[in-house]
Amino acid sequence: MSNPSLYGQPRNKKTSQSEAPSASTLAFTSTLSSLIAKDSTTDSSSTRGTGRPRPSKAPKSDLFSRPNKGAQKRAAADLRDDDNAALQQTHQRTQDIGAVDAATLHRSKRRMEEKVRMYEDMSRGLYLAGGESDDDEGDDVGPGDAYLARLRRKEREGLVDFDQKWRKEDGEGDEGEEDDAEDNDDNASIVSYEDELGRSRRGTRAEAARAAALKAEEGEGRGGNTERWRPARPDNLIYGATVQAEAFNPDAVVASRMSDLAARRDRSATPPEEMHYDAEAEVRNRGTGFYAFSKDENVRRKQMEELLNAREETQRERDARRERRAERERLRDERRKKVDELRAKRRAEMFLAGLGDAGLLAGGSG
Repeated sequence: MSNPSLYGQPRNKKTSQSEAPSASTLAFTSTLSSLIAKDSTTDSSSTRGTGRPRPSKAPKSDLFSRPNKGAQKRAAADLRDDDNAALQQTHQRTQDIGAVDAATLHRSKRRMEEKVRMYEDMSRGLYLAGGESDDDEGDDVGPGDAYLARLRRKEREGLVDFDQKWRKEDGEGDEGEEDDAEDNDDNASIVSYEDELGRSRRGTRAEAARAAALKAEEGEGRGGNTERWRPARPDNLIYGATVQAEAFNPDAVVASRMSDLAARRDRSATPPEEMHYDAEAEVRNRGTGFYAFSKDENVRRKQMEELLNAREETQRERDARRERRAERERLRDERRKKVDELRAKRRAEMFLAGLGDAGLLAGGSG
């Protein structure tokens, strides 16, 4: 253990002094320790007994899941009103509503039978018999006439028009019978006909009749300019190979338009005049390879010819210079080959001479 007084450092006196705990501090410490021990034992026992609770799977309530203020109360009130509603179906027995006496039941049956008899008489047209007036219910009028007048009044005030009903039923019956007979006759044979679009078809006579009726209706509609779901066929259609003479002989309106277009046509020369670059329009005389050609066409042509001749001469000089360079390189290669051959020959002679000297030296020593 190191000495704190080493190297002349004085020992700190405060570290050796210890403050004595007071009675209140000891009491607080003991109370806190007992509470901590009690909490730890309670937590450990509860953990060993029940374990960690699982998180709830129910979704957290947010702004949209919570009902509006007072909505639940209003819903409960509606349910109470539905339970107490008067429109709710209730089943009551005879003793609850009271029994019907025989006289009332007999009177109701008699009235219903009378209504049934009157409806049947009106359906048969019995109200058409007798006089036209329904006000002849006097003392000298019998019960039969009074009943007929009552039927006429009921028929006038009723909601059912039996005349129209009979005509409709008779017409539907006759049309149904005629349609059945016509269908049986028409479906027996196959004929050729033209439909409303001008196409040749094959079908029964009933289909041909319907197509003819449709074409007739279309013709009437076109003549009367009535609106139809099908667009009207144009009248100026061209069928087959036809020479359109109007293209060569236009009418006055088309001819005037063509003359107007011809008058507004561009009258400039075709092809346009030759235009060259004006060297004096811009300051480009300091550019590389700049050449200011003349505006005169003849002088410009001469300048172009001179440039072409100069280019051809330059090209010839380049070709001649290239040929002379190639000839010099060929001669240089030939001289190099000759020098290499002479050098190889000289080395061979020197090698042989060296071998001869070595043999002479070996013979002299032996």
